[in-house]
Formats: sequence, structure tokens, C-alpha cells
Amino acid sequence: MLAERRLDAVIGGRLLNACWLSGSLGLSVLQMRLLAQSWSQGREALATALIATAWLAGSLLAATLLTTSRSNPARYWGTGLLLCTLTQLALPVMRPLPGTLWPATAALGLLSFFSSLIGNAWLLQRRPWPGVEERIALMRAALGTMFGLSLVWLLPAWSGLLTILCLLPLLFLDYWPEARAPLPTPGRMVDNWFDLTEGARRWRLQLTFDWLIQGGWWRYLARRGQLGLVLLASGLAIVLGSIWNAVPTPFASILQAQGTLPILLWLLLAQVLALSLVFALQVPLRGMLGPPDRLIPERWRPWCQAVALCQPFLMAISLLALGLPNLQAPVWLVLNLGLYTLAAAIWGILLPRLRPSLSTVIFSQRHLLPPGLALDQGQLAYERSQEEHVNRFLFVSEGLLTLLLTPLAGWLTGRWTVDGLLIFAGRGLLLLLVLSVGLVGFRQLIGYRAEESGSAAFRPAPWERLGHQTGQAPPLGPTSAHEQASLVEEIEQFLRKRQHG
Repeated sequence: MLAERRLDAVIGGRLLNACWLSGSLGLSVLQMRLLAQSWSQGREALATALIATAWLAGSLLAATLLTTSRSNPARYWGTGLLLCTLTQLALPVMRPLPGTLWPATAALGLLSFFSSLIGNAWLLQRRPWPGVEERIALMRAALGTMFGLSLVWLLPAWSGLLTILCLLPLLFLDYWPEARAPLPTPGRMVDNWFDLTEGARRWRLQLTFDWLIQGGWWRYLARRGQLGLVLLASGLAIVLGSIWNAVPTPFASILQAQGTLPILLWLLLAQVLALSLVFALQVPLRGMLGPPDRLIPERWRPWCQAVALCQPFLMAISLLALGLPNLQAPVWLVLNLGLYTLAAAIWGILLPRLRPSLSTVIFSQRHLLPPGLALDQGQLAYERSQEEHVNRFLFVSEGLLTLLLTPLAGWLTGRWTVDGLLIFAGRGLLLLLVLSVGLVGFRQLIGYRAEESGSAAFRPAPWERLGHQTGQAPPLGPTSAHEQASLVEEIEQFLRKRQHG
């Protein structure tokens, strides 16, 4: 009877994705309201950038500390965000608060920090529903800023009510009876059962922080051949993140002064069309670009890598074109922002597929193992723990560096105007990309092709290169080092026979 009352998983997944997208867009509107309120205090780009920095600090804290617990009820976070939004309705819209600039900025900064902390913790909580799809996450990242900016500056008096309307669908879904949800409720009992059934594949090993400080993350990425791509992606995320947190509100104020605020709707439409084009192209290419947890076929991987490495150049060129004085007509702004969104969406789709996780690599090539031969689960748990620590280190480092660069971007906006900052950022990105991609990216691509066309008859699979880092003791497992080497040799001989047989 309980199974009959549960909602279908496919329908539940679509329902969650729609509600989650609505809630995330509502959170973006709330962020743009706070930034617009800060701008109305004294039209200071630095003060507005500090409010954006407080918002980033709250989201970083929520993503790193408030989503690791096994049982955080999402409905409590959603209710807290709704109450926080209701209190902000009492603030004057697009009018200065009583008091001087910096005390009001400090008050808005605290409000921004706690709103971001509660809102992002709410979105990132585990729910008894299927996970958020890749397309929905891309839509939130690409459309959130312009969607919130358009509502706040075109409909300032209604933006608060529209924020609440966007938040309500996901909040209603969180209050859905757990007995009728598509999946079991996340919690200690379900997690413990999953840990017992998965065995060593669910081992969570703890590495010391000294391993990261001493360059363990660098050696790990270099050993897996992902160092150049990861550094490029992290650099882009830091620079572009700081720019798009400092620029939108001053840009909207310029359009308001010129009486051309409806351009924001055309810019939003350009982003929607660019995303629609990317999603439409995924349909005929689904044989090559599958889900994020699938590997790209070997014959298409060099082409996908070349296409991906072209996208940062397109983003830098579009950023530069958005700031050029001769390209400030509405049609050019729409085309340049659409091109930027198109390149960013392609980059966001190809990046996780060009940098697959260790579990994805092993799972996709599991059929190559001989019957009855299994990998050492202790060693795999150690490798997965390294990967998890490196990813967390990169995420926190990107967030902290973006926090530091956002006030600098706001200060430069006040000195050089929005166009000057965009031109400076576009030129700087182009120069860095020529140096980094030219020396690292294409060299990695050439090395990959040379490895493919080399005289060696066998190239070891990723699991055959598993080994402990320099200065790190290997984890305790059921097999010794000699037995692990014998296992790798047996897999290597088996695959060599398959290739030449």
C-alpha cells in the first residue's frame, strides 16, 4: 500500500526540477533586491560589491558546512528563508535607508549574508526526490542574475511579492508527505543501510590537511592528467564570478538613467535562446555527449577537448565586446551577451565530461575486467577520498578568491565605469588564455594524440595507475602491496590479450 501511494519517480523528478528552478530564481531576485537597495544608498559600486561579497560568503559557508549533515530537514530552511523575505518587504524599495552610507551598508551586508546562508542551504539540502538535472543547474547559473535584475529594476514595487511566489512551490514540495515522496527519506537509517550494503565502496577515509598544503592536490591532478584543465576552469570561475557580482547593478542603473531599462528583457531573451540552442544540439549529439557520469568515446574526445578550449576565448571576446563604446547599441549588447551565454553553456556541459570522476572511469570500463577479478576496494576508497578532498579544496579556494576579487572589481567599476572594467577584464582574459591554453591546453591535447598514436600496444587503464601519493602511507586493506601489483599485472595482461586477440 505504501508503494502504491508513492509518487512516480519520473513525475517526481520533473516536479522537483520545476520547483527547484523556481526557488533558485526567487533567491536570485532576493539577491538583486539587496544589491539594488545598496546602490540606492549612495550609488557606490564598492559598497554594492561588498554586499555581493557578503552574499558569496553566505553561499560558500552554506555549501561547505550546512550540507554535510545526514538529516537536515529542508522545510525548516525554506520556512526561515520565507520569514527572512517577509521582513525585507518592510524595507523601502530602491530608496535610501535612514542613516549614512557605511552603517546602512553594514546592515544590508548582514541581511545579505544570512539570506544567502539560509537560501543556499535550503536549495542544497537532500530530499526524498530525484536529484536536480544538469540542465536545470545550468539554467539557474546562466539566467539567475539577469532574471533577478530584470524583475527588480522593471518591477521594483512587485519584486518582493514575486520573490515569495517563486519560493512557494519548492516550499510546498518540502511539506509534501514523506510517505508519498518518490524516494525514501534521507536520514541515518537509510544511509547506514546503504553503507552496509555497499561495503568498502562506501568507506570514507580522512586525509590530513597537511597533504593538501604540501601540494598533494597539485600532484594528484597532474597524475590524472587534469592539472591544466582544472587550473583553467578555476581561473575562469574566479575572474568571471567576481565580475558578474560587481557589474550588473551599476549596469542597470546606467540603463535607468538612459531610459532604456526594457533592454534587460531583450538580454534575458538572448540568454534563453542561447541555452535553448545548446540544449537542442544535445539531442542529436546524445550518442557522443551522454549524461555527466558517462565517458566521451575515445574517438570524439580530442574534438570535444578542442571545442571546449575554444569556449573561454569566445567568453573573453564577448566580455570585451560588451564594453566597447562602438558596440553599445541594443542589438550588439543582445548578440554579445547571447554569444557569451552560448559559450558558457557549452563550457559547462563539456567540462565535467572532460574531467570525469574516478568512479565514472572505473564504472564505464568495468566490462574490461576478467571474470572473478576484482579491484582492491581499500585502494579505491583511498583514491576516492583523495579526489573528494581535492574537489573540496578547489571549491573553497575558488570561493575565497572570488570573495577577495569582488570588492576589487567594484572599486574598479567606480573608477573606470562598467565599460572600462569589461574591456580590462576581456583583454586580461585573452592574454591569460593565450598563455595558459597555448602552453598547457594544446600541449596536453598534442600529448594525448601522441600517446594514442604511439608504438606502445597497451595504455594502462586508470585503475592500473592507482597508487599512493608521495609521502603518504597507503591505506590498510585486505591485500598487500605485492598482491596489489600482481592484481594490476593480471589486469594488464588480460587487457593486452583482448586487444591483440
